[in-house]
This record gives sequence, structure tokens and C-alpha cells, in this order.
Amino acid sequence: MNALLTTLLGGVKANLLFCFLLLPFVSLSKVLLISNYPLPKNNFEDVLNEENYSKIVEVLKSLDEVKDVSVEERNGDVIIRVERYPILKEVKIKGNRAIWKEEILSYLTLYEGVALRETDVQVIENKLKELYRERGFLEMQANVKLDIDEFGFARIYINIKEGDVFFLGGGIYKGSSLDAVFLDEKLGLIKGKVAKEEELSKKIFDLQEVYLNLGFWDSYVYYDGLQRVSMDKPFLNVLMPTDPKVKNRPLSIMGALAEGLKNLFSHPIGTLKALAGKGKLAYPVFSVFEGKRYEVYFEGNQFFNQEELLKISQLREMGVDLFSLEEAKERLIKAYLSKGFFDVEISYSLEDERIDFYIKENRRYPAVINGKYTDYDEELFEKRLEDILTDLKKQGYTLAEGNIKKTLDKERGIAVVSFEISKGKKQILKSISYSGDDKEIKKIFQEINRKLPAIYDSSIIEQLNVKISKYLEDNGYMEGTFDVNVILEEDEDKTFYSYSYEVIKGPRYLFGSDLYYGANITNKKELSYMTVKEDFYTKGALDETLYNFITSNSFVGVRIDTFLDKDKKQVHRLIRLQEDRRGFYDFGLGYNTQEGMVLDLTVGLKNLFGVGLTATANYKLTGKRETYSLNFEDPFLFTRRLWFKSSISKDYQEHKSYNLNSEGFALSLGYRITRWISIGPIFSVANNSFLGTSLWVSKYGLFLLREYKDDIFNPKRIHYNNLSFLRAYGGDNVNYTKLELSTFYLIPIGSNLNLSFKVSGGTTQGQVPIFDRYFLGGFKDLRGYSFEEIGQPNGSRSFVFGRLELELPLKDPFVVVPFYDVGGVGTLSDIKHSFGFGAGVRTPIGPVRVDLAFPGERNFLKKFKIYLSVGYVY
Repeated sequence: MNALLTTLLGGVKANLLFCFLLLPFVSLSKVLLISNYPLPKNNFEDVLNEENYSKIVEVLKSLDEVKDVSVEERNGDVIIRVERYPILKEVKIKGNRAIWKEEILSYLTLYEGVALRETDVQVIENKLKELYRERGFLEMQANVKLDIDEFGFARIYINIKEGDVFFLGGGIYKGSSLDAVFLDEKLGLIKGKVAKEEELSKKIFDLQEVYLNLGFWDSYVYYDGLQRVSMDKPFLNVLMPTDPKVKNRPLSIMGALAEGLKNLFSHPIGTLKALAGKGKLAYPVFSVFEGKRYEVYFEGNQFFNQEELLKISQLREMGVDLFSLEEAKERLIKAYLSKGFFDVEISYSLEDERIDFYIKENRRYPAVINGKYTDYDEELFEKRLEDILTDLKKQGYTLAEGNIKKTLDKERGIAVVSFEISKGKKQILKSISYSGDDKEIKKIFQEINRKLPAIYDSSIIEQLNVKISKYLEDNGYMEGTFDVNVILEEDEDKTFYSYSYEVIKGPRYLFGSDLYYGANITNKKELSYMTVKEDFYTKGALDETLYNFITSNSFVGVRIDTFLDKDKKQVHRLIRLQEDRRGFYDFGLGYNTQEGMVLDLTVGLKNLFGVGLTATANYKLTGKRETYSLNFEDPFLFTRRLWFKSSISKDYQEHKSYNLNSEGFALSLGYRITRWISIGPIFSVANNSFLGTSLWVSKYGLFLLREYKDDIFNPKRIHYNNLSFLRAYGGDNVNYTKLELSTFYLIPIGSNLNLSFKVSGGTTQGQVPIFDRYFLGGFKDLRGYSFEEIGQPNGSRSFVFGRLELELPLKDPFVVVPFYDVGGVGTLSDIKHSFGFGAGVRTPIGPVRVDLAFPGERNFLKKFKIYLSVGYVY
């Protein structure tokens, strides 16, 4: 079975507390489990027994932190011995001035909670030296100390002596007759740049290429390492690393200055020491055996130029001797023959370092194809044959074959060329049938047969086979297979293929044991609420379980592996978990034209009492609103089906015709009908101060909610539908009902092309206070109108609104978004329109976007609105 792997967000500090060193921490019947270090918290003791211990051994072997598992029998007992790797608890680094700790840890692939597979400190020291050598610190020294306690927690202490950074002083070329400045330029060795050892060692390939291009075809070069020297005078190149010919390329001066600034900011101490004549230089040393420098001349050639002939000869790659010269001659003759020079004559001579090829091309034979004359060119003929066969295969002649026949007529001086094609018969996939009664399998075949009959394409059968196998596996038929019978029918021009499938499901596997590993705080009952378990295994239950754990917000790492038990026809699940930090905070800062600066601060605590309960305190401040709230929520309230959210809040809002102060309590309890659909009651009570009066309002109601995302982290398709009904009471004269519907869809309609639309509406009946009436206009709805302009002065008892946006990608990260808004309050006879477009750029803090909106009225060009926003606005 394939593992389902999802890695979320960032690292987590694991608290691994379990049992005692070398003592059994599980003992069921006659099965003992012994570990050199305690394993993270798990429920193995709940399921381990004499019948399934072999499967538990398989599970243990799959764990990243387990090095080895052995099993032995002693006096009738089964003893499972686990050798676990140390778990990294902490890394302390001293002396790292040039490289950040996070970068070092990333390079060493060390982070808290990782299984420390490599405990040889020398390996870590060598990797550190590699990292620093690539930053120019060629004399860096590192001392690494590793401590492992009795619980298997490892701490690494790294002490670094960086030494001086080395700058490049140019190359040294032993045995070379060429000018060193010339070679430096060819290799891109620029004095004053930081000397990076690995990068410099690879210059050996560039140096070999230089020699081959210059005719030293017998040459070979070696890299002898770096020569390190101390400066004896100021080295000004560190402020403007250049090559000697920079004066001839003034634009390069800007790049040199940028490199110099990089030196100064990245290595200030080393750069200043170099300017004072106290720094360090490094010179890559190359040993060169040049050999002879050959010169090749081609005489008599007109069709091919000198460079083409040299390339064809391959002398540059082979070197020069009698055998390579003969091979070069044969290659040249073959090249000429392929172009129709059937009488070509080629000879050569070698005198010391000079090679002369004498070419007598003679006439070029034309090709005659179907009575028409054309240039003889075998490369073009092959391309034409390929095109003919491609066209035939598109017509259904998938077995078509062909070759090129060439007949040389030297008396007439022509080459007769013909294409011998064997079309064969058209290959037609007529039908694919299924003889079983499984409705889902029938749908798979129906989808395929809609496209038939069609030109035979083996990929259709391959895709069908994959779909059948996937269906069987996803629904627990782990031993399922299928037989295929192919019937061929032929007529004069066609061969028809009819496929008949018999699907043999075999036994359907049950869900076996669920093994939880690594949840140190979350209790087992809470874990069971998140786990979807049916009688028979399905991948859907696996996916929903993964979704539940992720959306619980309690974990930053979730991985589910499956293990088959073919004897018992079961699928066991190992659910590996990394719990998130219990305490968290969030800070958001944005801007939009309507509300000004938007500040959003959140602090919270997760996994209270070992359940999914989360408490958060939130403060939000904008130009029109200030909110304090304390929120509690649990996505799995004593069951997988229930969730709840509650909040105690104090809120101040500025509206166009009134201001509102409110404080109160709200609660919603949801029941999941399906994975995406919930229904439940709503309750709230709040004291509202507005227009010089104060009013307590209690609301009771129901909601129906559907939230769908095709991907938890980077959704490309989002569906949101919410229907709510409320009954409100407040004082002697306040008694009203409220019905609201809101839908939002994000739909991809092409590559990086997204369509989104929102439709919402609401209506109220009874004595409705102004703060529960409807207004439209402004940044969040009818953008062509001012904030709450529609519905003034007292608002309306009903509204409708619709928004349509199309996100068009420009050059990343820029986008343009044309939009259309429509809506109204009160009667449907007074519907307003607005339209426009937004342009924005994606940034790390969210999109920066400018919207230009126009009302759907006369002279709309004079009534435009401009909105600027930074961050996400919903």
C-alpha cells in the first residue's frame, strides 16, 4: 500500500516520555517489547498480542527513528527488541558570525525531533567545513560534541572558529604556454571575489575546453588544489572585483561594484583586512600538459564550411593519430554522401602540427521523387518519412511502417528516391465490455465507451487497467484482479478490437488495528474521534481521517501508513503524529481604502485538557472598527460528528448613519452530515448601544453549511454555501426573524486562470433594529458606490448581491482582475450595478491590489471609485 504523507507548517518540540531504559513497556500475554530508548507515546500496548506481534514488528521497522528490530523466543515468551536512534533535542552553536544558525542546521539537516541517524561527530565536522569552504573560509575549524542521555535525547554542541575569508587572486597554470590573464578571463576567475573551493575545482572542465578549442587536442589538465597566501599589500579588488578587460566593457563596472558591496556587507571584517593588506588570497592551481597545438585546414570545400567540417571530423574529441585521421576522413565522406555528393574524393596529410584535408566535392546529384527534382538530403528524407508515418497513424494505421529506397543513376547523374510504405489496416478500438454487476466499475467502463469506437490507442487500455486496479485497491479488494479477452474482427481495410473484462474482486479487506504514534498530549479518545473507521477498508476513509487530523489544528505533521494482513484479510493503519506547539500567536497588518490600516493580533492555547479545545484572544483594529474577543472552539466535540464555536466579544463599529457598541456571547454547534456539510443551532445574546439607546437582543436559529476545498493547503477549487435562519427577541417592541443565504465559488478554468463568484441575499420580518438592517456599497460589495450608500438612511429589510471576478495572470507575480457587482436593497426594482478591474501583485504579506470601480449609471466615468488594499480582504 502506498503511504499517505502530508507534512504541515514548521517544526515541533516533541516531548517523548515513555517507560524506562531497557525495561519492557508493553507486556501482553507472552509478548514483551523492549527498547534501548523509550519510544514516543503510542497505543501499541492496547493491541499487541501473540497473534499480531509479527505485524507490529513490521510497523516498528517502518518508523524513521527505529534502527533495527529483532524477535526471539525465550522460555515460551516472544521478545521484541527495538534499537531506536537518538532523538535530537537541542543544537547549540558558537562562533558562527558569517552564517546564521538556521542555515547551518538546514545544511546539516538537523532539527528538533529528528532521528539522529549519524552520530559520528567527524562526519558533522566535515560537512561544516564543506559549508564554510563554499563561503571562502578555507581555514575554518569546527569542534562537535554529542551528548545522548538515558532517555535517548541527543544534544549537539558545535564550536566554530571561522578564520579569515579568502579572496580569489587569479589562477596558477603550471606547464601552460598561454597567458594567465587570458586563461583567467576564459575561466571567469575574477580577482577579488570570494574563493569558493568546490566552484573553483570545477573550472578544470572549462580549462580543458579552452585548450581543445585552441587546437591542443592531445592536452589534458589536472586540478592541484588551492594555494593559500597572506597579503603583503592592500588588495583593492575586493571593493570592485573585475577582470583585466573591464575598461572595455563599462557596463561591467556596475556588476563589479555590486559584487564589492556584497563582499563588504557579507564579510566586513575580511574585506577591511584585505584593504589594509592583512587579508588572505587563494589561487586555484592547475597542471597542464599541452601537447601539440594542431591546425586543421580544409581545401576545396564549398558546401560545408570550416567549422562544420571540423565538427563532423570529431578530431577535437578523439585527438590526432593515424586511426583518428582515417575515422575523420570516413565521417567527412559519409557527410558528403548524405547530401548527394556521390563522387566526392577526400584525402589528407599530416606534417608536424598541421593537418590538411583535400576535398574534391564534384557534382551534387539531385534527387528525383515521383518525377520531381529536388536537392538530395538524407536528413530531410528521414523527416519526410517520419511525417508520412505520423499522418497515417493519426488516420488509424497505427501499424504503418516505411523505409527510404535510393537508386543511384551515375550515367544520368541523379538519385531516384522513393518511400516504400506499408500501411497495414486501420486499427479500430470498437468496444470494451464488463460482465460484472458492480455499479461503480460499470461507470468506469461507461466513461471509456463514450469515446468509442476510436483509433486504437494502447494508452486507453492502460488507463482503464489503472482505474480498475485503483478502484479495487481503494475499496479494499487487495487481491482483486481482472481477466481480459480480446476479439479481433477484420474487413478489407480495418481491424476491429473488442475487449471483454471479467473483474475478480476477491475478498474485501476489513479495517484492522489503528496504531497512534507520537501524540504525547492528545488523549486516545480524542484521536479516535478524528479517525474514520468503517467495517471495510476504503481510501475515502483514509483521506477523511487525514483531513480530520489536519483540520483539527492540533498537529503540524500527520502521516498515515497502511499494512496488509493477508491472513486475516485486514488493513492496519499506523498514524504518526507531530503535535503543534500548544501556545501560538499571530500578527496581521494590512490596509484598504475603506477602513484604513488593519491591525489583527491573536494569541492562543491549543489542545486544552488533551482534547481539541482551542482558546484564542483576538484584538482587531481598523479605521471603522475595534473588536476584543475571547474564542473557544473544538472541531471534534466528543465525537467525529460534532463541533462547536463560541466567543465572548466587545465590538465597536462606525457606520454611515449610526455607530454601534455591542458586547455579548455567541455559540454555534455543528453536526457533520457528511465530510463537507454541517447543520446545527446558533445562539447569541448581546447588549447593543446605538443612536442614544441600548437594547439587549437574544437570537436563536439554525444553519446549514457546506465548505469544500479540493486541497487543504493550496486549494484551487473552493465551494462555500451557508443558509441560516434566526429568531430574535429584545425588549417589548423587538421581535423579528432573519433568513440569509451566502454562496462563494472559486473555480479554475485554465492554467493560472481562476473564476470566482459570490451570491448572497437576506430578508427580515418584524421590528428590526437598524444594526440588523441591510446596506450595500463600498469595498466589500458594490464597489462603484460609497460605503453603505445603498439603503440610506435607515437600511432595508432585504437585500441581494452578486459578484463575478476573473483573475488573469500577467508576468508573475502580477495579476489583473476584471469584476462585475450587482445588488440592491429593498425592492428588486432598484438593482444597482458596478464594474471595473483590479490590478495587483502577490507579495509575502498578501496581495497588494488597486481596484478601479464605476457605478452602472450615466456619466459613470466621472463617478469612479479607487480602492487600495494590502493583504487579504473578505
